[in-house]
Amino acid sequence: MNRRPASLLVSVGVLVGVSAVCLLPTVAEAQTTRARTPPPKATAPATPVPPAAPAPPLAYEYTFVTRQGPEEDLVELQRLGEEGWQVVSTVVVDGSTRRYVLMRGKQPEPAPH
Repeated sequence: MNRRPASLLVSVGVLVGVSAVCLLPTVAEAQTTRARTPPPKATAPATPVPPAAPAPPLAYEYTFVTRQGPEEDLVELQRLGEEGWQVVSTVVVDGSTRRYVLMRGKQPEPAPH
């Protein structure tokens, strides 16, 4: 090995060693001072907690609507939407939609009188 690359390698090692020695005490000191400071006191939340969301229904009911035409489908789907039904899928056969699959949370049974 030539003297020049060897001396460069040694001088780089010395610089790294000196910088590590100089920086190590400040890092250790910073960690010890951080450990001695007491944790901040917990403060009460400024905003009230919003009420919990209602639990999702345990059961679902499904139905389907056979496609009639754009206008008839729109009227029927709007009517079912007012009752709580949502379109979750469409059945496509031979490249065209044949049925709309709808779902809603199962409605509680009316109490008998």
